[in-house]
Amino acid sequence: MNKSTVRRNDSVSTDFMIDCDRLLRMPLDMWANDIRCNLESISRQKWNQNRTRSASAYMNLAALVVANSGDLVAAEGLCYTQLEWLARLASQSGDASVLGNAVQPWINLGRLRVLVGNTEDALSHFRLVENLRAEQAAQLGPCDIRPGMWQLLAAEEPDLPDVLWNVFVLEQLKAYLRSGNPERTLSAAATLRKVAPSRTNRFILEAEIIAFLRSGQAEDALQKATQARHETTSDEIAFLLHRIAAMTALGRFGNARRIAIGLSALMAQPDAGSGEPANFLRQLKQLGFLLERLEEPRYALAVYLQGTIRCCEHLDEPLHLNFLEGALRLAPEHPSAHDWLSVRDSVLTCSLYAEVRRRSAVPALTHPSIRDLIVSVQAAAEDLKVHAPVE
Repeated sequence: MNKSTVRRNDSVSTDFMIDCDRLLRMPLDMWANDIRCNLESISRQKWNQNRTRSASAYMNLAALVVANSGDLVAAEGLCYTQLEWLARLASQSGDASVLGNAVQPWINLGRLRVLVGNTEDALSHFRLVENLRAEQAAQLGPCDIRPGMWQLLAAEEPDLPDVLWNVFVLEQLKAYLRSGNPERTLSAAATLRKVAPSRTNRFILEAEIIAFLRSGQAEDALQKATQARHETTSDEIAFLLHRIAAMTALGRFGNARRIAIGLSALMAQPDAGSGEPANFLRQLKQLGFLLERLEEPRYALAVYLQGTIRCCEHLDEPLHLNFLEGALRLAPEHPSAHDWLSVRDSVLTCSLYAEVRRRSAVPALTHPSIRDLIVSVQAAAEDLKVHAPVE
């Protein structure tokens, strides 16, 4: 393996690198079965607020799993099933505070609209903080939140205002970036900076950097990434990755290599990323990609191999595939290449993730575990009533 093994690509892939409460993506059949078992267990319990919160959390995860399998229509249906259940529950119990659980499926519906390209329709799902601030009514599908309810919901869930602010900022910016409109992203970022709390500035700044990179304004991106302040190691790594991407786009390969190689040593530390493994793995993937673009295949291979080890520890199936493919691309004659190839082929053949199946040209399918999960959510919505008996 030598530098000629990798051909530099002038395009620089970039995405959000700051930790945004991402989840590790275990094999979907395993994830689906875990959620289904937990929902069935909760359904046998007597009604109370904790049971409602737990069931809502698992229903949110169920919609995420189904969306990851590629069935966005079924995922949307699960969100509405959850909202209808919560509306009934609020009516049966007389306790309006259960409607706080409706916020997340409503936001998830917005995210699903972004995925199918309905950006403008999605935005109303991300603006609930405006209703909270003004004590205005909000209609979340069948869930009716009246003006006086917001204080009740915030008292039940003290983090609610912070969550809604983060959604208001981050999801809007991600929606505009996904729509391929960096100019609209920059305009929205300028507006949000005037109204959003200062703690969301990290999201706004990163969106601006990504928008500049995607619109060919790498010098502006580099300036913002260099000036960025950070409070955590994860944020520091995120902005270093953006600096490397901008330098690479500008052809400043020497400086980019120096920072990238130093960052690879930092991220190789045993305790690196222990607090946010899902985001750390995404950062590792981006670092490996950049090292390839910079014609540093040995360092890139080391990063990809570290990624395969971390994915075995933390079970992120799509990223595991990315790391395996990177290692095979750089070192097809490596003594372990046969093992990498075997694991890669197994993931390509068995994975239920839509993003994996698209890459392997395997048609989409509805696996029994996904079908059973959908049925379990629908059944839970019928079983989880106010006076459910204890068995």
